Amino acid sequence: MNNIEFEIFNNYEEPVCIFSADREIVFKNKIFDSLFSNVKSLKRFKNRFNFDICPLTTENLINITPIEMLLNSGENFHTICSYQNSKDEYIFLYIYSYNLLLDSSINSLYKKEESYNNTECRKNKLEQYKVVIFKNISIQNELNSVKFEYENLKEKYNKVNESNKKFLKLQENSQREVLKMGIINKISLIIRETNDIDTILDSALYEIHNLLGSFKTYFSVPEKKNFKIKYSLNDKSQIGTISAYEEDVINTINNKNISVAACLKEYLNCEIIFPKGVKRIIIPVYNKKKLLGIIVTLTKQRFNPDDNKEILQSISVQLASSIIQAELIRQLNNKNKKLEKALKELKETQLQLINSEKMASLGQLVSGVAHEINTPLASISSNNAMIQKILSSTNIDTVKHNILKELNNIDIEAAVRISNIVKSLKKFVRLDEAEFQKADINKEIDLTLKLIVHETKDKINIIRNYSDLPPIYCSVNMLNQVFMNLLINACHAIKEFKVNGEIEITTLIENNKLVVKIKDDGAGISKKNQSKIFNVGFTTKKIGTGFGLAISRKIVELHKGSITFTSKEGKGSEFTVCIPLIKEISHI
Repeated sequence: MNNIEFEIFNNYEEPVCIFSADREIVFKNKIFDSLFSNVKSLKRFKNRFNFDICPLTTENLINITPIEMLLNSGENFHTICSYQNSKDEYIFLYIYSYNLLLDSSINSLYKKEESYNNTECRKNKLEQYKVVIFKNISIQNELNSVKFEYENLKEKYNKVNESNKKFLKLQENSQREVLKMGIINKISLIIRETNDIDTILDSALYEIHNLLGSFKTYFSVPEKKNFKIKYSLNDKSQIGTISAYEEDVINTINNKNISVAACLKEYLNCEIIFPKGVKRIIIPVYNKKKLLGIIVTLTKQRFNPDDNKEILQSISVQLASSIIQAELIRQLNNKNKKLEKALKELKETQLQLINSEKMASLGQLVSGVAHEINTPLASISSNNAMIQKILSSTNIDTVKHNILKELNNIDIEAAVRISNIVKSLKKFVRLDEAEFQKADINKEIDLTLKLIVHETKDKINIIRNYSDLPPIYCSVNMLNQVFMNLLINACHAIKEFKVNGEIEITTLIENNKLVVKIKDDGAGISKKNQSKIFNVGFTTKKIGTGFGLAISRKIVELHKGSITFTSKEGKGSEFTVCIPLIKEISHI
């Protein structure tokens, strides 16, 4: 028959085999094969088993093998027996078997709950099987044997251990010396690798703490006639505590000697009282004649000053040297920071001067250009007015008359546009408006858009989400620079990414602040450049100074505001300018 019905027995953790009613093996799980190799002959397999204990529910006790008996038994069967795996190897097994019926009409397996003879089975289309499960109990026997061996080895070990104690005592002194050198070398290595005083203190205190078996260790610095805890290895809450000591302890410290004393209090003004047996060890740290601090450690271990004096003094000397070095480096770093700050302020001042000079030059240039343009523009406008009067009073051919009239109207419109552009330029660079004054931000943004119409015309759709804004006190000239820089950058980001795009401008009042958002759907800013776009001189354009966004941020900061952005490559960017509202006019 097919073994598919018995595949569930492959999930068992014990070896399983199934016999048919004809006493043939019809199924073996994988664990069975691994334990009993590949069983081919049932007779040879049966003869390898011998009884150890055999509890049966039948009275028919026959001197046969366990496998033979369970196959003859019509009931559930269990026993303990031995199995000869090879000539010299035996394993002990617990065997359990039960009967199984297969209903071939529905292909269903179930345990046999009552006795059926072969006739009844055939009548009900039931096939009988016997499931045999083997459990290896040899491991328990081996465990007992290992325990016995362990006890013997333990006894031998105790004897060897006793003999080693004398040898260990001989090694103790040499190991102590090696330990001292190891600690000194470790602290020296840390001092060479770092100038951070906290790291150095942590290393030195840690080594002393472990060497003396302490339960508390810290470093204190002189504070008038007392000491102030600066660094604690165990209790950080203790940092800053002022500690006072007895006069004889102070004298010992002043003489550059290590103070060792049994104490009931950690220091004179301490409220905690120790039980008996606590020793306080104070190690002074000197740089020539100057006391830099003291190392205080508390231990319950026996302490012999002569054994540890040399290493403690070595740690003290190294710590003093590293503290002086770290202080010098700290002072140098502070000076470097001040220089960096001064350099930054100098660059910002230079940036403002460049910007002011540029705007001043631009204002003078625009004023001159405007004056030069206005003169011929006034002439053209006057001539157009005269031509218009002549055309109105002259009778000429209708077609020619209409053509001349249309041309005249076009010239008049062109002259008006030129005049508006000149007015916008003069208004944008108005140098007399550097002071704070009231301004309509929506109109100022529209003014800026008119000046960059050559960047947006027929290419970029401008969406205006303007809110009703109250007049805002600001430096109009400077804010227009910010808006122009952001809008031109948005136009360039769109052009380098696609032909047509969209810029959305939003204005609103939020949390008593003016908020202006300029969003584009251009190329976006790469992640590697996002941290640098406000840096002076940074630019991604082939032609550019890199001052635009740096100047914009400086202008916004002068208004006590902020400029932020979000950007995704291929999705676009959004810049947000926030400026707090002020109630009265002030100067930059």
